[in-house]
Amino acid sequence: MSSAVHSDPHWGVKALEFADAVERAPTPADVEMLFRANIAQAGFGAYVMCGLPDAQTDFKKRVLANGWPAEWWRVYLNENLAENDPVERHCLHALDPFDWCNAPYDSDAEPAAETVMRRAGEFGMKHGYCVPIHYRDGSGAAVSIAGERPDLGFGVRPAMHLMALYAHHRVRSLIRRPQGSGRRVLTDREREVVRWALVGKTDWEIGAILKISERTARAHMANAAKKLHAANRTHTVVQALRCGEVTL
Repeated sequence: MSSAVHSDPHWGVKALEFADAVERAPTPADVEMLFRANIAQAGFGAYVMCGLPDAQTDFKKRVLANGWPAEWWRVYLNENLAENDPVERHCLHALDPFDWCNAPYDSDAEPAAETVMRRAGEFGMKHGYCVPIHYRDGSGAAVSIAGERPDLGFGVRPAMHLMALYAHHRVRSLIRRPQGSGRRVLTDREREVVRWALVGKTDWEIGAILKISERTARAHMANAAKKLHAANRTHTVVQALRCGEVTL
């Protein structure tokens, strides 16, 4: 996890408090309520959690949680706007979270994409932030949040990133109810590395603390990610928290 999430004391604390609360949320509806309340504090009034686009599944069937304005949801489905949505398309290739305005498209060559973004703005979704999630089996998902004038100042994006990941995986786990053995899979050293990553330490800093090389710290983090089926550093920390490998 980037240390930036802890650079702003307010948002760093909010993100970790949210992670703790979501872990105890008993239903998907409770998770959504917590997520909605927390992103609203940054000025985001709408959200959607969905699977990544594929040729076989339409948008509605890919949606895991819907917090869009009701009329925008109706328009988006009825007019099949997902087909030309540049944010949806960019999720297939982006590994890191991105602002909607950074989803590339040519407004002259792709007027339909321009229309999607313009119409979203008409429903109070003028500025958005999207968190793509890629799994090792090739599947993936995305959490997209938007608002009229959201706060995207220092510390907000990393906090939204963690909240989106944690909310998505909690909803997903509650819906699918995977049956786990409860057995820990990380080694003691891997847990130490992940625990320091949780509080924002870099691989170099973790190496210095544990008296190992930066390369070794990075390798332990990579091993933890593989064992936890995580897509990136932040996802590894989220999965480790969810599975009880580390605690807040």
